[in-house]
Amino acid sequence: MVDLRYDDLFVYAPSILLEGKALGTAKMRQIILSKDKIVAKDWDLAAFAKARQVGQTVGKRVLEKVQGDTKAELIKVLKKFIHGHIDEREMRQQVVRRMKVSWREVFLAGLRAGGTEGEGSGKGKVLVKLDTGDDLWVRSAMQHEMRFLNRFLDAVVNEAGVMPYDRRAEMYVDALESFYDSARVISLPYNTRIWWKGPHDHRTCESCRYMFERSPFTKFSLPTTPRAGMTLCLTNCRDMLFVKRVAPEEASIDVKSLILERARHVRHLRKIKREGHL
Repeated sequence: MVDLRYDDLFVYAPSILLEGKALGTAKMRQIILSKDKIVAKDWDLAAFAKARQVGQTVGKRVLEKVQGDTKAELIKVLKKFIHGHIDEREMRQQVVRRMKVSWREVFLAGLRAGGTEGEGSGKGKVLVKLDTGDDLWVRSAMQHEMRFLNRFLDAVVNEAGVMPYDRRAEMYVDALESFYDSARVISLPYNTRIWWKGPHDHRTCESCRYMFERSPFTKFSLPTTPRAGMTLCLTNCRDMLFVKRVAPEEASIDVKSLILERARHVRHLRKIKREGHL
């Protein structure tokens, strides 16, 4: 039996969060407090740990299925476009419809993986329900992600044949993890601290140095995750996020100031990306 105390090291999620550009770029939507777990001293930590374990299993399974289904659908649509069976307008419409469904599904799976309780049982079980705030947040994130989707489709239209369309589809589908991992961070209780960890050596880019030096973050102030595209090293980032629980009395709940802090971090990271330095 593990003795879970407030000074224990407790990792809420697998340390490596692969994507997450939606965290700092979805119009700075407030992460709704309703996703926070109870943090009173009589909180049943063992029960929450079990919920996290079950949620991670369910969430990861859904993520992998959605990625597989989305890749197959995108390949099918792109194949029809490449061979002239549908025009560019129809191709874009079909891809956008599919991605909107996939973004929402993986976001829900990420909330479940974060320990948010699911509803129902059996085949077709509802993972979680989005509350109003979450729905606004994910819609905003989708709106932002459309820019990346349009670039992907522009490349397909303008460079058909340069890269196999199935490879293009696979690369883009990998980006679904940004919604999944953003939701996992959203599901963290507020009494957590998040460190940007990694080799921190001569190969470390200025963006990651910035994140190292300003760790730890909270779920409200974290501007991005490794390999999300906001750092100079882009998808080649070697770093990870390390999440540790802290005692409730050590956790700030001044959400407004933390969100403003996140906005400042985003501005700084964008400046570093443009100019190579802060």
